[in-house]
Amino acid sequence: MNNTLTREETREFLSKYYSGTNNERFEQMIRECKRSVIQSIVVPFGLGKIVAAYDRLGGNVDTVHNVRKNVYASEQAKMDYAQRGNYNSHEYHSDDEYKRINKEQTILRKDGKLTDYMTGEKVDRNKKTDLDHVVSAKEIHDDRGRVLAGIDGVKLANTETNLKMTNETINRSKKADSMEDFLERCDSRLVEIERLRNKRELTQSEQNELRKLEEFQKIDRQKAMEADKKARDVINTQINRTYYTSTKFMQNLATTSVVEGGKMGVQQALGLVLVEFFTAVLEEVEDIFRKGFHTCESFFASIKTRLETIASKVYHALVNKYRLIIASFKDGLISGILSNLVTTAVNIFATTSRRLVRIIREGIFSLFRALKMIFFPPEGLGKEEAWHEATKLFVSGVIVGLGILIEQSIATFLHSIGLAAFSDSFTSVFVGILTGISIAIAMYWLDTNRESVEKMRYEEIRQLCAENLPAIVEECEELSRLIKATHEQRLMSLESSFTDYQNADFNYDDNRIYEALAKINAIWRIELNTKTNEDMQTNLNKGSGILYFNKQEKAMIEKPNPEYS
Repeated sequence: MNNTLTREETREFLSKYYSGTNNERFEQMIRECKRSVIQSIVVPFGLGKIVAAYDRLGGNVDTVHNVRKNVYASEQAKMDYAQRGNYNSHEYHSDDEYKRINKEQTILRKDGKLTDYMTGEKVDRNKKTDLDHVVSAKEIHDDRGRVLAGIDGVKLANTETNLKMTNETINRSKKADSMEDFLERCDSRLVEIERLRNKRELTQSEQNELRKLEEFQKIDRQKAMEADKKARDVINTQINRTYYTSTKFMQNLATTSVVEGGKMGVQQALGLVLVEFFTAVLEEVEDIFRKGFHTCESFFASIKTRLETIASKVYHALVNKYRLIIASFKDGLISGILSNLVTTAVNIFATTSRRLVRIIREGIFSLFRALKMIFFPPEGLGKEEAWHEATKLFVSGVIVGLGILIEQSIATFLHSIGLAAFSDSFTSVFVGILTGISIAIAMYWLDTNRESVEKMRYEEIRQLCAENLPAIVEECEELSRLIKATHEQRLMSLESSFTDYQNADFNYDDNRIYEALAKINAIWRIELNTKTNEDMQTNLNKGSGILYFNKQEKAMIEKPNPEYS
């Protein structure tokens, strides 16, 4: 804490510390609890659930990660994949780049400089080899991410990283399998090798089979997997760079962000209107229990009166809070855009469920309001208060997120016991009430816990006073003694100067009169400029010459003015 307290801080602290009782705070919590319950039922678990009905598994924007799991956000992307065409092996193996690399590798083999990428051994010049697609051409052709990015499969497959020479037997046995599947298949055939080796006599076909299987034994799993990883990394990098920098992705992201922002803005603005409406309705219900239903003689007249009361309350609330409604729409718009961006970013690496999309939306809204409170606090709100209010907003967002998770569990349980028809409405109301009460209690705890901070401030004030008050008192006493001594000294000087003045005036001694008056002025550090009769005459008539001092008569007399004579 700071060691210096301003007067305003001290006054504000004392006012807060001594105002209100625990009972008043508890009653305030009960009032806030009712409103918080209504807020939770109407907004996150009412309108929020309606908005969430349009959420998609994996978000609103297609990502490479999602489409590879057959999770599409747009029908067009799904249709593009269905229309990709069949795999044509000849097309992939007759490409110019494939031919060039194959020719270069063949020359290296004939020169005895070629290494088998599967085994790590030098390849015999006369041994048959094949140029293998490390990541098979068919896998690349059928890659949903490649189709989403709009990259030509032939160009993507036929690169130096993905084309490596290996034994003919190994390549043709690998076919279109992934490296991992191929190596697992090789491992499963090791038992067959042992069986054939232990056999006393082998047929010609068994001898040929054993030679093929022994080629598989030479495979270096680590080198094979390293080559596969390197090739896949290059392919995925090119797919991701091409797609995530494309105009198609940017346009989809921008469009869906604006739509999500609009939905979230409407949810928050409409939520405030509905909260005011249901608050007014509940107040009327409470009034019915206290005073009875009838406000007029007839039943319909009473209904009309109460409906008019509700309408009036809602109208005045909206008139007084229209700025807040506009601000809520703006906050919802911005947070909706941000939540769509965050959801898309998450789906680049992991597929989000519809429930998680909703949690991200509500969480981003709470986080945005908290950051807004910190960096742009309302006028008259200090930094400490802004941080406190931001903490409350963040905590309420966490509680809403937990409520959404609990809602899913309760809905699943109701489905399991055959109450699916009531699950949606029941979970919305029940979890909304539970969430609202939890938020109110959490806010009460944060506010009351904050008192401990204020108590620490109070103890700091007390400690500062205890440490500095004796010195201040002593300084005040010393100052009082100094003032008293100075005052007495000046009184004595004044008394002496007045006595000198009286004597000088009695004797008509101009010099001593001046000296006495000069001493009186010197007490206040003022210099007396009027010394002689001529100085007095000049000051009186300001140089006009109308008045002058008559020495014989000892008085100022008027001098005739030639202009009026």
